[in-house]
Formats: sequence, C-alpha cells, structure tokens
Amino acid sequence: MKIEMQEIEPCVKKISIEVPVERIDEEKSAAYRDLAKTATVPGFRKGRAPRGILEKMFSKSVMSDITQRLIESAYREAVETKNLKPVGQPMVDNIVAEDSQPLSFTATVEVFPEVEVKEVSEISLTRKLATVDDAEIDKVLEHYRERQAWFEPVEDRGAQEGDNAMINYSACKEDGSELERFKGENSEVRISENEMFKGFFDGIVGMKKGEEKEFEAVFPKELPDPELADTKARFKVKVNEIKQKVLPKIDDQLAKEVSEFDTLEELKTDIKTQLEKRNSDNASHALREELLTKLIEDNPFDVSPGMVERQAKSLAEQSEQRLKSQGIDMGQAGVDSNILMERSRDDAVRMIKEQALLTSFATASNIKVGDEDVVKELEKLAKMLNQPVDATRAQLTESKGLDGVIHQAFIEKTYEAIMEKITIKDEVVEVTDEK
Repeated sequence: MKIEMQEIEPCVKKISIEVPVERIDEEKSAAYRDLAKTATVPGFRKGRAPRGILEKMFSKSVMSDITQRLIESAYREAVETKNLKPVGQPMVDNIVAEDSQPLSFTATVEVFPEVEVKEVSEISLTRKLATVDDAEIDKVLEHYRERQAWFEPVEDRGAQEGDNAMINYSACKEDGSELERFKGENSEVRISENEMFKGFFDGIVGMKKGEEKEFEAVFPKELPDPELADTKARFKVKVNEIKQKVLPKIDDQLAKEVSEFDTLEELKTDIKTQLEKRNSDNASHALREELLTKLIEDNPFDVSPGMVERQAKSLAEQSEQRLKSQGIDMGQAGVDSNILMERSRDDAVRMIKEQALLTSFATASNIKVGDEDVVKELEKLAKMLNQPVDATRAQLTESKGLDGVIHQAFIEKTYEAIMEKITIKDEVVEVTDEK
C-alpha cells in the first residue's frame, strides 16, 4: 500500500493512499463468498449461484461496501504507519475506484500538536506568598458578626442606610396610569443605596414609622424593562415599621455560635490557618500559570484553527451554562454566543498547548498515572463534596466522569515532576489595601 503525507497547515495532514489491486481482489472474493451464502438467485439454491451471476446482480452494492471498508482500514493503517494522533474524523476526498485499478483516495485530518519540550532545569520562578495580617482576620470576624446579626424595631428616628423597613408602595406614570408591576403591601425592603435605585432611596430615607409620602423619581437607565427605563414616575410610600440591624460583640460567645471553638483566640488562630492555606494555594496556582506561560514561550508551535474553534466552542458553552445556572440573562448581561466564543479563543489555544506540552514531557519522562494518583484526586473531590471516596468513585463511574479525574491526575503528576526540576524561590509579600 502506498502512503504519502503532506502538512497543509499547522496540525493538519493530508494523506494520499493507494490500495493495490491484489488487496481489492481479496476483499471482492471474500465478499462474494459471503454473499453466495445468503443471496436469493432465481434458478439456484442458496450457496450455489455462480460468482458471475452474483456480479451481474450485485456488483454495484458489493463494490460500494468494499470501497468503504478498504478506505476505513487503509486509513487506520496509514495513521498507525505515520504514527499520527488524529483529532476527530478525517475528510475523505478524491476517491478513485475503478475495475482492475488500485483504489486511491486522500484523507485530510487534524492531528494533535507534536512538540519536543526543551530542558526545563534552567527555568527559575518566584512563588509569591502573601502574609496574613490582623486586618484580614478582622474582616472574617466581621463577616461572622454580620451573619449573626438580628433586627430590632425602631420608634424614635427615620429610616436610614442599613435598616429594614416594612412598607406599602405604589407608582404611576406621568400621565397618571398606575404601574401594576411596581406595587406592594407590607413588603420588607432593605434601605440601601446598593439595592435601591437612587431616586427611590432618597425618597424613603428619613421617613418615620406610620409616615406616608409621595415623591417623584426617575427609573435607572439600566432597568431591564425598556418601557420604564429612564422614565419619571410618581411614588407613594407608607412606612409601617422600621427595624435596625444589631451586631453582636466579637467575643468568646460569638466564637461558640459560629464555630466549634470555645474561645475567640482559638477561632482567630483557625481563621489565620485557613487564610494562610488560601494564600499558599493561590501562590501555587499563580506559579503554575507562570510556568505554563514560560513553557509556551520556550517551546513555540502552532495549533490548527479547527481545533481551537472546537475547544473555544466547548468553553463558550460551559460559560453559557454557568450564566444560566446563576440566573443571569445573557441578553441583559450584554453577551451572546459569538461574544463568548471570541472571549474563549485565547483560553482555548492555551489549553491545547498545555495538553501538548504536558503530554510531550510526560512521554519523554515516562510518567504514567497509577491508581494511587487517581485516588489522590478522588480524595480531593470527595472532600469538596463532603462524602466518602468510594461513593465519589461510584458516582463518577456511573456518570462516565472518571476519565476526567484520571486526566486531572495526569496533569497534577506531570506538573509536580516539572516543578521538581525547576528552581523555585519563595518571596513573602504583604497584602495592600488596594488588593
């Protein structure tokens, strides 16, 4: 069998294949022997019809089947002979199948990028570890404090930022027609500039319990309803009740309520430990991203546009699903599928190159993923899901998601091997207010 190959663009190969007549004849003989066993031919018992008769009756369908089988088998042999790693199915063209002539065709296929990773031992990177100061710990304690807050009725002042209020409200357009969509009875609202549009916030601040008030305000331009956006309306509000937030003290009692610890000092120590772990994980992630950037710079190679498009499409679909799961309307967010595709292309190229570089390094270093590596990743996932490892493995096996865990184990093991070869310097940095 003749095989010729040429690269027509990065990671796209065109294979020209010619199958000899002898092989075609072997396939034809086998096909007609099988056909004779089942074909119904007038005047002959099954299995007794001469091949010449069968050829007259079935040659077209037999040759079609043979050609398809030979194309598939010859293509697989060519891929194996040329040691290619195809991505997706080939595009088969230029098929020439004539009697007593070799079968010839071309197969154009995308292949996974091949790259030989340069020696990594000369790479030197800095891992920046952020310190944990008292201000960060205080922020976490303030968060716990907010979680334990409660509300008490207010009688002696007007509504102010941070209060909750029970109100009756309605609105009408400038022509006097009521806005049925903007109406409520004894509804609880939070008095906040961040949660109310400015005109309504300004109108309600200062109102006391039992007070009724009418005022004009303009709906914000960003309002999802185009009929109301940037239009003036007249609002009528009655305050039925005002409640102010009361925050607990930051003391041992708070520590007991929000954690398993008995004292505030124990809680602070645990918070510091958790923040230090977070900072360490962030530093390791940033170091890995810096390493990948360095590997890409040191080992330049191209990837096929088709491969990038498929990866970008997959990433865009994942982004769209995340937006939907968060209840975000893509139209209101100012994005669509095309915008998500454009945003995903650079990430797609980076992901494809990462896989090619890691695969090359792992092959050269004889890195293989064992069961202990998979178990390590399963343990991480099980901890996140707060369930036993065996249950996590069973779920992934049933949902056919175990391959993803095996792939992640490969990535982790390969990065660890690279990290062991490079020089890493640790630098402690302080967290600024801007950060």
